[in-house]
Amino acid sequence: MRSTPPGPAGHLNGQVGHVGGPPNQVSGPVDRAGSPRTVDAPRPAGRIGPAGRNRPTGRGRRSGRTGPDTVNWALAGGLVSAVSLLLAILDARLHHWFLLPVTACGVLIALDVVGWFRRQFDIFDPQALLGLLGLHFFYLAPILHVTLDHWALFVSPPQEWRDALGAMAILNLIGLLIYRWLLSYPVRGRHTAWRVRLNVSRFYLVGSLAVAAGVLAFGFEIVVFGGLSGFLAVMTQDREALTGMGWLLMLAESFPLIAFALVLVRWREALARRRSLVVWLLVSLAAVQFLVGGLRGSRSNTVWPMLLALILVHLIVFTISRKALLVCGLIFVLFMYLYGLYKSAGVEVVDVVRGDRSIEQISSETGRDLPKVLLNDLARADMQAVLLERKRHGEGDLGYGVTYLGAVTLLAPGWLLPERPTTKLVIGTEVLLGPGSYDRETGQWATRIYGIAGEAMLNFGPVGAVASFVPLGLLVRWSRRFYRRARDQPDLVPKLLAPALGVATVLVLSSDLDNIVVFLLGRFIPLATITLLALTSTPLSPRPLSPRPLSPRSRANGG
Repeated sequence: MRSTPPGPAGHLNGQVGHVGGPPNQVSGPVDRAGSPRTVDAPRPAGRIGPAGRNRPTGRGRRSGRTGPDTVNWALAGGLVSAVSLLLAILDARLHHWFLLPVTACGVLIALDVVGWFRRQFDIFDPQALLGLLGLHFFYLAPILHVTLDHWALFVSPPQEWRDALGAMAILNLIGLLIYRWLLSYPVRGRHTAWRVRLNVSRFYLVGSLAVAAGVLAFGFEIVVFGGLSGFLAVMTQDREALTGMGWLLMLAESFPLIAFALVLVRWREALARRRSLVVWLLVSLAAVQFLVGGLRGSRSNTVWPMLLALILVHLIVFTISRKALLVCGLIFVLFMYLYGLYKSAGVEVVDVVRGDRSIEQISSETGRDLPKVLLNDLARADMQAVLLERKRHGEGDLGYGVTYLGAVTLLAPGWLLPERPTTKLVIGTEVLLGPGSYDRETGQWATRIYGIAGEAMLNFGPVGAVASFVPLGLLVRWSRRFYRRARDQPDLVPKLLAPALGVATVLVLSSDLDNIVVFLLGRFIPLATITLLALTSTPLSPRPLSPRPLSPRSRANGG
């Protein structure tokens, strides 16, 4: 690409050219005119996006700590307490002590939600995303369980669900205090120049080869199952036939997102000028991803690539607004609900299109309703409460970390590891259903997801649940620093890697380690491998690259 002298305000006179660093180094996101941003010509404080929105603005604390300010405390405490009081007035079942620790948890996690709405966080900041999920996870879900009388099936309930929820809320409250304390300290260090840069030509070449390999793997699946009709039949009706094909499926399901990233990098300036093209690209990605991976009953094979695609657009092409993200969130919940019907009913959901049956009928027959999505798919309140109840009564043996070892070796081939460690299936089943209840031959086991605190409780008891907030807080600190680097600097390498790492950090809250391992292998490793293979060395800059200045409020909140 041709280099041109920078024009006024740090732009390149409307031309697409090289900005600092060695040849083939691509600039970061472009502004509305299609011009790349530069590090040497910072924008005004509080404006680091192409549209000048969704970035920290205003005045805030100047203490150097990264904790929330007084206004956030007042808003979070007032709003959450008011909601709890209103709900207690409307529903007498909430006249119980469990509401007090649940409300306290809501206040602690709502601090980041308030900061997100007050634009103190970038729209996809990992801490803010975890706060948005956490408000439902720690606060809304326990209350909804009581008001909707919706509880985990096939599990002996505790004597009083509200007592169990309250006990778990106390553990969460202690853990969230630790979490907030870990986040209250500023992130040390400055962003220094990278010793490596992305060789864009090599990135296109290696990425194209990876896409071709993924397409071939997908084609091989179709051939193995006897054509497209056979492939659709296996994916929708006979998913047991996919046993032992994990690595092939993972390769085939990785190519749509890789192709999307290649298109964004290659035509980012044109896409910044014509945003409607990005919408069509996202729709196309959703359709292809659903075909290659979503049909086999896994919502995550469609949902997470779409979220990663949105973050890639935000970092590389143009800023996505908060309003657009909230709309995407509603679509996300609707998709999970409809996909839950498909996962349980299979091709029978076509009857809805034909008019033979209604969505309500299929939902009633399959047990897949909206409360199930909100309380079983997006939260773990009742399951963690049951685990705590069992552990308080000494039921089930502790795993002492064996479930983590089982998760790490999950995809190891049988010839390499014939004797596999005990997994969470064994430990969790015997805690929930009783000692000796796990029986693989008869298919009796509990396929549950417990969340980071729940899995820690399986291994180390209630103390482990509280201690799990330490790695959670450290992960959030690290992923935030990496994400800010991707946002503030023109380097393409962190922009390509940050989305998957940030989403994985958020998923840790509601997922187990085996789920995170599968996510990283399927969504992070492919694009990360291509990026690493396309790196080229470059001389280290004699001075650190100074990120664009942020407002005092942004500095007070760590970014």
